Amino acid sequence: MSEFTNRRQVLEEKIGDLEETLAVLKGQLKAETEREQHEAIDKLEEYLGDLDNKHANLQEFWKVLREEIGDLFGKNSSKSGTKT
Repeated sequence: MSEFTNRRQVLEEKIGDLEETLAVLKGQLKAETEREQHEAIDKLEEYLGDLDNKHANLQEFWKVLREEIGDLFGKNSSKSGTKT
């Protein structure tokens, strides 16, 4: 019976070692996941900043475009008004 007891004890020790290793690996995985999430949040903040800049540039573009189109049509309507 001692042979069976020794084998059982060895298996229990191996299982304990594996469980401990698994717990360490789970901790490392959790830390890596959190790091990736923080990195993604940082990139999201950069992306939103770029998006704000592009939006402001687009608004400025539309403003200039409206002014130029207004000037273009304003000049044409005043010319055609004098011709008729």
